[in-house]
Amino acid sequence: MTTTTQRPAPLSPGWSLALGILLIIAGVLALVFPVMAAVTAALYIGWFAIIAGIIAIVVAVRTRSEPHFAWRLAVGILYVALGVLLVMNPIAAAATLALLVGGLMAASGVVEIMLAFRHKPNAGWGWLFANGILSIVLAILIVIGWPVGSLVLIGYLVGFQIITCGIARLGLGMAARKSQSAGRNR
Repeated sequence: MTTTTQRPAPLSPGWSLALGILLIIAGVLALVFPVMAAVTAALYIGWFAIIAGIIAIVVAVRTRSEPHFAWRLAVGILYVALGVLLVMNPIAAAATLALLVGGLMAASGVVEIMLAFRHKPNAGWGWLFANGILSIVLAILIVIGWPVGSLVLIGYLVGFQIITCGIARLGLGMAARKSQSAGRNR
């Protein structure tokens, strides 16, 4: 039995570098205008949910003779409804997203503290404890600053994520450029 490995198509270094630069610029703009970035992210998620819901409904209807038709249809309808709510009020959607992030941070903090106490006699348990406390403090700050401060937080998270994507694209572009020049020098 033979196996062949397919190599991915070579990247276009120029386009990858250009995309990386544009993403970094967009990320910096998101950091400068964090509320606008948060609202834009909420709109993006909303439209994505609407499109995904429509696709799910179409698939459910086309496969209605298969088991669990009603559940698949309900999920599609739920996605569309959620997407419409997000698109109709993106500011509330972004603020709600911040509360979700805060809730996840609080839960993570509680788990970290519990792990720290279970790990207590061993070295390093203090780091777990400190991380848990920090996570809970950050969650409390999100709730205290909610809703306006939370919009800024979501905008910053979006901005940093876009910048990281841009940096990754730049890295890919530079690596592709380096491998192309190495291929020509052989």
